[in-house]
Amino acid sequence: MRKFQFQLERVRRWRQEQAALEELKLERAHGQLAALAEQKAGAERSRAESERQVLQQASIDAGELQALDAYRRHVRARIGWIETRRREVGVEVERQRQRVVEARRQAELLERLKAKMFAQWRVAGDREEEALATELYLAKRIRPD
Repeated sequence: MRKFQFQLERVRRWRQEQAALEELKLERAHGQLAALAEQKAGAERSRAESERQVLQQASIDAGELQALDAYRRHVRARIGWIETRRREVGVEVERQRQRVVEARRQAELLERLKAKMFAQWRVAGDREEEALATELYLAKRIRPD
């Protein structure tokens, strides 16, 4: 019996590679979300530290309060930008998640087809072996001693 050969093996491997690539893109998008969350937390920590430093002083002049207020507005704008970007990346993450699901589904489809074809090949091999064993048995029985 000849060796099992799946005719769509190259396509199956390509689909697996595509699924892995889509998963990598999803991980990268999750990394962007994490980086944005860290940027937001860093901006909030920086704002809180600046407020704490100014408000702990024994006396505060108007210039320092104006500078603190300007910094607060700057941080608020920065956080607003980060939140907008986070929503955009969140939408991209969801799109990428759908691509991953579809790529996995395509790869799994070919995996199941390969398994089915292999099972059919094994059944055919078993039948061939059984037929050969039957022929050998009959040949021994019929052959005069």
